[in-house]
Amino acid sequence: MSKEPEDSTERVEVKIFNRTYVLRSKSGADRIAEVARIVDERMRQISSQITTYDVAKIAVLAALNLADEIYEIRNYYEGATVEKSEEQQQPQSWFDNFFDAEVPVKDRSERLSSKVSAKLRGLRPGNQESMNIEAEDE
Repeated sequence: MSKEPEDSTERVEVKIFNRTYVLRSKSGADRIAEVARIVDERMRQISSQITTYDVAKIAVLAALNLADEIYEIRNYYEGATVEKSEEQQQPQSWFDNFFDAEVPVKDRSERLSSKVSAKLRGLRPGNQESMNIEAEDE
C-alpha cells in the first residue's frame, strides 16, 4: 500500500444552487462541503428576494454579500485592536483580539456562534491552510 503525499488534494462533490460541482482542496471534504453549504444558502436567500433567475447575477450578489460581511467583521475587530493596543502598547492582530477578548456573560449572546468561531480559529496565522479550491474538469 502506498501512502498519499502530504500535499495531495481531496476530491469532493458539492451541490450549489441546484448544480453539482466536483472540487479539489487540501482543506478536506468537510470544510469544502460546509463552505459550499454557506454559498448555496446565501444564493437561495438572495434568489428568494429578487425577481430574476439569472444565476450569474445571484452568484455575484451572494459573493458581494459575503464579502461585505467579512469586511464589516474585519473592520470591527481591527478597530478593537487599535483601541486595545493603544491601552496596552502591544498591538495584536484582529484575530488575536477576537479570540483573546474577555466577554462578560451578558454579552455572550452577541458573539458569533461557536461554529463560526471554530472556523475562524482555523484561519489564524500559523494555523492557516490554504483552501486552494479547484474545479475538476468533468
